[in-house]
Amino acid sequence: MDTKTLQQLSQEELIKLVQQLQLKIDLLQKGVQEEPVDFKRLVEAADDIIFVLDSEGNMIYRNRAMEDLFPVSRKDAIGMHFSLYLPAIELDRATTVFNQILFEGKSIHNEKMKTFDKDGNPVYLMANLAPIKDDEGNITGLFGILRNITEMHLMEKKLKESSRRLEEKIKEQLRQAEELKRLSTLNDEIINNSPIGIFTIDPTGIILTENPALRRIIGYGPDETRVGMNLTEMPGFSVDLKKYLEEIATQKKPVYVKNLTYQPTNQDRELTLNVRANPILDFDKKVKSILIMIEDATEQAQIQKRMQRAEKLSAMGLLAAGVAYELKVPINLLTIDLNFIENNIPETSPIHDYVKSMKDELSRISQITEQLLNLGKPGDDDVETFEVHKLITSHPIQITLNRLQKSGFIINTAYPKESPKIKGRKNQLVQALLHIISNAEEAMPNKGEIRINVGSVVKNGEKFASITIEDTGIGIPPENLSKIFQPFFTTKGPKSTGLGLMVTYTIINNHGGAIGVKSAPGEGTSFKILLPAID
Repeated sequence: MDTKTLQQLSQEELIKLVQQLQLKIDLLQKGVQEEPVDFKRLVEAADDIIFVLDSEGNMIYRNRAMEDLFPVSRKDAIGMHFSLYLPAIELDRATTVFNQILFEGKSIHNEKMKTFDKDGNPVYLMANLAPIKDDEGNITGLFGILRNITEMHLMEKKLKESSRRLEEKIKEQLRQAEELKRLSTLNDEIINNSPIGIFTIDPTGIILTENPALRRIIGYGPDETRVGMNLTEMPGFSVDLKKYLEEIATQKKPVYVKNLTYQPTNQDRELTLNVRANPILDFDKKVKSILIMIEDATEQAQIQKRMQRAEKLSAMGLLAAGVAYELKVPINLLTIDLNFIENNIPETSPIHDYVKSMKDELSRISQITEQLLNLGKPGDDDVETFEVHKLITSHPIQITLNRLQKSGFIINTAYPKESPKIKGRKNQLVQALLHIISNAEEAMPNKGEIRINVGSVVKNGEKFASITIEDTGIGIPPENLSKIFQPFFTTKGPKSTGLGLMVTYTIINNHGGAIGVKSAPGEGTSFKILLPAID
């Protein structure tokens, strides 16, 4: 290198030159001889495709690697335009890139392109392209290096597809998890708001979970819990629950127990329950836990009993009414004959007393017969529409209430401003109320108070007229409350027929109404009658 050239070098170029000279000196000192580099040999041996285009885009050089990829021989390739190497899908882009390099002097780094090899298989290349300039800085051609990245591209594509599938799977799992969470929340809401008691136990009977309805049915407060307790040791059930658990564990089938009686610890009344138990199996088909659902069927059972009782009373009433109807004629004949005998014997005759006694008993039989006739279902005769309070203000009831008031009883009546109207047999309903008032009188031997209230109530969207008759008498023992409407049941001795309240019940029932009683020893008795109201 001459002195003029050295003077033109910059400081960085001088430093680099010195470093190269120092490297040579070090190598010579170590006995390493510097061999001249055969760059053409290196280019030909490269795995990357290396080529040179002139300013027109014609191939002026290509290495062996390009010949391995494209079916054109090196001899035929020299002078061939670059566009002949490219597929149609890459031609527009390659032309744009070529113009940017040749006319704008840009360099292209790591540009991915697609072509096809000599067998027609797709090949993906990474292109690095740069302009070739002469000593005056004019662009005379293009230098390019193409690296085959087909395997890397396919791997990336496969990785992207796997990532896409994984992402979709994760999204699906998240969606399923969200749906499961939503269903779990909905399931909890359904269980917590269900009117049916739902709980789970293990095979030994230990309670694992419970819902609020179970607390209400079993009979304990909202803050109390039976989780952790053994179901078979809980009091109140009328049967041994262990045998049902053993049956589920051995047979692995659901068990349904209908009309199971249960006595809550905090209530006086007995409940009727329908219980269904379903085994929950694990993967080994063993009973892991048991799901139990308890339905309070007390009201349904009572309705069924009332229906059976009504049917029984209806059948008995029809039979009794038929018998009573047949007895009316002989009773009337006997009464006429006794009147004739009584009128034709002297009053001093001892027969006179016997005749009077026979007439009294015959009158009692006649009274029983009239009561039995009322047990039959009435027809449409004598049916009228009237305000319900007019039953209380009717002549027979007013006479009875006046008599009681004069004898020392306290009578209180209350009527609404607008009394509901009902449709029925007024005389029969008056007779039913007289039976209740008569019982109230007999329940207060030391006098007391009778309260009669007339009003209206709405049940299940239907309007009813209500009549409540209360007394302050001795009350009814609990064991007799369920019997008072039964035929021939009485606690008044042999003089009572035991048909009064049965007749009352039948009359109210025949009018489409209902009658209930509330009583306790020493606390008096209250009868409430509901009759369908009309506009």
